[in-house]
Amino acid sequence: MTRPVFILIGLAATGLAILGAILPGMPATVFLIVALWAFSRSSDRMTRWLESIPILSVPLKEARRFEERRTVRPAVKRVAVGFAWGSALVTAGVSQSLTAPLVLIVALAAVAATVVMILIPTDRESPDVP
Repeated sequence: MTRPVFILIGLAATGLAILGAILPGMPATVFLIVALWAFSRSSDRMTRWLESIPILSVPLKEARRFEERRTVRPAVKRVAVGFAWGSALVTAGVSQSLTAPLVLIVALAAVAATVVMILIPTDRESPDVP
């Protein structure tokens, strides 16, 4: 029963990764990490299928790098934090109250500090190109 669940999780994550590869501002790498995790526990065939999707080649390279080294390139961190702050600024601009943007900005500052400095190490060995 767990194998079909992992395959469903992998397929859902793959669909979101494809959307992330097409839509600006939506990440693909995060969903590929989830898809690789799920397929590695359920089906080698599905893993090979995922690796054969051309539009996912660059994000898949990032996911593999994270899987092997547990690090992220500095450029990836900059893009992730930049999009997060950009969405916070848009939210603050369209919000009717002052409370929601302030709470969002404080939470985002904590998350950004954790991602950039604490939680996910920076890959200093790889060149900073995709």
